[in-house]
Amino acid sequence: MSEQPAPSMRALVRGLAVIKFFTGLEDPVTISEISRGTGYDRAVVRRILGTLETVGYVDRKGAGFVLNPTVLELGYAYLSSDPLPSIAEARLRPLASKIQESSSFGVLQQERVVYLARVQIKRITGPILNVGTMMDPYLTAVGRMLLAGLSSAELDSYLAHVELRPVTPRTVVDPGRLRAEVELARDRGWCLVEDQVELGLLAAAMPVRSASGATVGAINVTSHTSRTTAERFIEEILPELRTTVRLVEADLQHANYESAQ
Repeated sequence: MSEQPAPSMRALVRGLAVIKFFTGLEDPVTISEISRGTGYDRAVVRRILGTLETVGYVDRKGAGFVLNPTVLELGYAYLSSDPLPSIAEARLRPLASKIQESSSFGVLQQERVVYLARVQIKRITGPILNVGTMMDPYLTAVGRMLLAGLSSAELDSYLAHVELRPVTPRTVVDPGRLRAEVELARDRGWCLVEDQVELGLLAAAMPVRSASGATVGAINVTSHTSRTTAERFIEEILPELRTTVRLVEADLQHANYESAQ
């Protein structure tokens, strides 16, 4: 029988689950909505929200609740303790400025891509990604490059249970085809995706590796077919992306960084 968490730890787990429930939600949410979404009793949700309100992590708004910016303390604690995001962002800025395209750095956490650094070039088209944004890895160039860094057994496990949902008419939803594209990315050391999250959106990514060769993240550059073609994008972007990756890897080696995963 698996060990059950102590009451104090169970309360922590529940509190974090309630905080995560707000992800991507802009409108206030009610106790009933959180209860249905988390599976916790209304009384439990009410106590958790009371505690979160006391420490300033949520605010009441009408009949519902919204996250307070104070909750960012949790994210800042991580960002200040890990040199990886700051190292990546320092190298993304000159890259994005030079090529005039947005660039991001992401890692794989619990089968989701989490973006830890982002330099956004203002465009009319293209998604707006913020630090902390999470996405399904099969949809993105960063995600597929991170999947390529998994062992064969880990990739098998991911493909065995992931639900591949179409976001555009061209989203890859066939596990066999996704495997082939991930393996191709692994073989050539870079990945290109087109029309997966948004029609016309192009993204190229390369892995960032530690001194031991472990994939600790991936860097992408995004563009749009209204500005370039896939062929020209690859030709022009990959050399710049490769240079940036090498600089990040050198910085990590200088900092004696090794992924804890």
